[in-house]
Amino acid sequence: MHHNNHVIRMNLLIRLIIVSSSTNMITIGSLIRKDLNRAYFLPQQPSSYSKGYRFQNDTKYRVFDSPPPALSFNQVLFPLRNLPTAGDEIPVIMDHKPPWYLQKHWQKWLPAFSEATVKSVDEALQDDVPIVTSAALQGIPEHKHSIDPDVMYKMQLKSSILDIGVPIPRHMDENAISYPCAVKADMGWCGRGSQLVQNASELSATLRDIRETCGWKGGIVFQEFLPGVEEVPSFQFHLDKAGEIFWVGTTLGMFDVFEWTGATVDWNKQDEYRDLVYEDFTVPIKTYLHKNGYFGLVTFEVLFTDRGKFLVDVNPRIGGDTTHLLLARYMASEVGLKHSAMFSENTHNMTRERLVEKANEINARNLGVGQIIILAAADVDNGSCYSDVSVFAETPDEVQAIFKKLAN
Repeated sequence: MHHNNHVIRMNLLIRLIIVSSSTNMITIGSLIRKDLNRAYFLPQQPSSYSKGYRFQNDTKYRVFDSPPPALSFNQVLFPLRNLPTAGDEIPVIMDHKPPWYLQKHWQKWLPAFSEATVKSVDEALQDDVPIVTSAALQGIPEHKHSIDPDVMYKMQLKSSILDIGVPIPRHMDENAISYPCAVKADMGWCGRGSQLVQNASELSATLRDIRETCGWKGGIVFQEFLPGVEEVPSFQFHLDKAGEIFWVGTTLGMFDVFEWTGATVDWNKQDEYRDLVYEDFTVPIKTYLHKNGYFGLVTFEVLFTDRGKFLVDVNPRIGGDTTHLLLARYMASEVGLKHSAMFSENTHNMTRERLVEKANEINARNLGVGQIIILAAADVDNGSCYSDVSVFAETPDEVQAIFKKLAN
C-alpha cells in the first residue's frame, strides 16, 4: 500500500512539472483580453479614510472603509494577491513589486502560469492605454478607466441590486424598520459599514456612528435580516462586451458577521452550484450589467436559506478571491487536488521571507497530496508579517491541517 501511495505521488509530481504554459490556462489577463487588446490591470482598491494613500477617493466616488485597513493591506497585500494568476497578457501596474523570493515561490509551484509584467502606476499614466480597475478611482483620469467610472460606481452600489429583478431580502425605509435589520453603507468596502441591529436604540447608535462620527454622506441601505441561513456561496463569472458569459467558479464564503475572511472550494460541486443559480440569478444579473455598459469580472453572493435563495451582493469587479478560484481550477484539473481554501489577512510571528521558506518546505514534504501558495505577504515593523494564503489538498480536512502547519 505504501508503495502505491509513493507511485501516485510521483505521478502527480511529474504531472505538475510537465504542465507547461501551453496548457489552456485561464488568467486574469486572458479574461481582460476578451474585450481589450491593450490594457493595464490596476489591482488596488480605493479608500476614503486612509490618509496618505495614493488611491484615496476623498472628494469623488467615496467608499465607506472606516476604520481603514492598514496601509500595508491596501498597498501590498491586496494588490499582490492578484499576481500569481495575472498572466503575461496584460501588464499589471503597482508601486510595490513582489520580492524575488515570492516570485521564485510562484515559479516553482505554479509552473503553468506565466510571470506577470509589472509596471509602475506613473508609467501607465503616460499613455492612452485603458486601465482595468477594481473601482472608480478619483486618482485616475476618467478617460483612462476601461469602464466609465460613473457606471462602475453606480453598478457597485448595494442599492443597485433593487433594479435587477431577482429575489432579495426586503429593503426597508428608514422610517419604517422592523428588527433585526442589516444596516449597510451603500458603498461599503472591506466589510466595513455593515451592521446588524436588533432594536431602535442600536439603530440610532449605528446611524450616528456612520453619519456623524465617520462623516458618511452617501446612501444607507436597510435590509431585512433573514433567519435560517444554510450557506452563502459566492459565484463568479466573466461578462464580455457581447454579453456572453465565461463561468469562473463558486466559493463558499467564510464570514465574521459581515466581514469576509476567506473562502473554501470543492471542485467536485462546481457544476451543481452553478446550476442552482444560473437561470434565477446569473442571467438577470448579466442582463442588467450588460444593459448598463459593464463588462469584466463579476462576483455575486446568494443566501441559501430554509425559505429560498436571496441575492445579497453584486460586485462587478475582479474579486478578492478571483486568483484563488483560477488556481483552484488549475489544481483540480492539472494536479488532481479538488479541495481548497483561501485564508485571508493572517498574522504570523515571522518575516514574510521566512513564511515563504516555510511554505516551500511544507510543499516539498507534501508533493502531490497538498500544496500551499503564498498569494501575498507584507512585513510588519515588529518582525511579523501578514499573509493571504491558498491551500490545496485531496480533502477539506487536509486543507485545514496543511494551513495549521504553516500557521503554527
